[in-house]
Amino acid sequence: MGDLAWLARVRIEPLDRSRHDRAAFSCGDDRLDNFLRTTAGRQHDDDIARVHVSCLDQSIVVIGYYALNAHFVDASTLPESDRKKLPSYPTIPAIYLSKLRIHHEFQRRGLGTHMMAHAFHRCVEVADIIGAHFLVLDALNERAAKLYRSLGFVDLPGHAPRMLIKMSIVRKAAQEPLS
Repeated sequence: MGDLAWLARVRIEPLDRSRHDRAAFSCGDDRLDNFLRTTAGRQHDDDIARVHVSCLDQSIVVIGYYALNAHFVDASTLPESDRKKLPSYPTIPAIYLSKLRIHHEFQRRGLGTHMMAHAFHRCVEVADIIGAHFLVLDALNERAAKLYRSLGFVDLPGHAPRMLIKMSIVRKAAQEPLS
């Protein structure tokens, strides 16, 4: 859990590339920094993904971001015990959390968990409109995978680093108020 007083100063909102300052964002991975600087705005504008950014107080400087987009899970990749409970469709609707990154100066302060809670709320809103059985992501490393497992994600057997969580679990988690 992060510093609640500090997290209360964070606002999370849809990316507006004409307003949000993304130039100084640095999470420690050039590829993900460049996504925010050069690709996120275009994907957001072109309805490929929905990018949300975190800013502190009234600042427009981005200190964190995440991106969501429509997705599906190949039903044949699911364990038999899960497949038996689902319709016999070739794919199962899902939402993909393609990115979630925090500026290096703000890591380990609870912002990632705070942003994940925000993403959970958005996923529930989407699932209420179109239906989605899973939230899916690819963990970048074992440290990230450990955090995601603590939130209820499970590894998709034979498809590492793919992880998923049932929307029913996301719904329960989203009932907790955003801090």
